[in-house]
Amino acid sequence: MKFAVAVVLALGPWPLATIPSVGTVTWRCDHGRYALAFHAFRDNATDEVTYAGATHVVQPGQWLRLPPSRALRQRITFVQGIEPGTLRATVDVDFRPRPVSPSHCFSYLPPGVTVHVSPR
Repeated sequence: MKFAVAVVLALGPWPLATIPSVGTVTWRCDHGRYALAFHAFRDNATDEVTYAGATHVVQPGQWLRLPPSRALRQRITFVQGIEPGTLRATVDVDFRPRPVSPSHCFSYLPPGVTVHVSPR
């Protein structure tokens, strides 16, 4: 008798960072690659989100799921312009392996993350 073993290859998404007045960034593990996503807050303005050279317009409340990548360092930039001024933010994510976390495919092994927000 043969038994089938199911292997879960896609895990997440898990929360990674919150950008004030903009939204949240999550990460997931997808078949050995890492993928980021962004969820814009419902009560705020339209955002311009740039990832890997492509700029996306994200409306309030909308999700932007970015494609999985083997890149160990990934960056997302945000620009939100409203009457009081323009808010700019950058999220740098470091998926390089570490001695205690060779993989970031579990919620308790998050990648390194740096968030920089420029005031309006």
